[in-house]
Amino acid sequence: MAKNGNSGPDRRLEVALKEIRKALDGLKYGSLVVIVQDGVVIQIDKTTKCRIDYSSLDKVAGGEGI
Repeated sequence: MAKNGNSGPDRRLEVALKEIRKALDGLKYGSLVVIVQDGVVIQIDKTTKCRIDYSSLDKVAGGEGI
């Protein structure tokens, strides 16, 4: 398929990949869902997870201090 300037499938793919990279940037825990309709990315859903570290609470409860 020939490139035709700033439009068409090649440009759409470039834009979609740029947005996917941007959504992945800084994602430590979570998921990324790419919605495709008729062969075109139309939506990107990003879900981030916040992992809470409770390991220091066990030490405090055991009398070890902070």
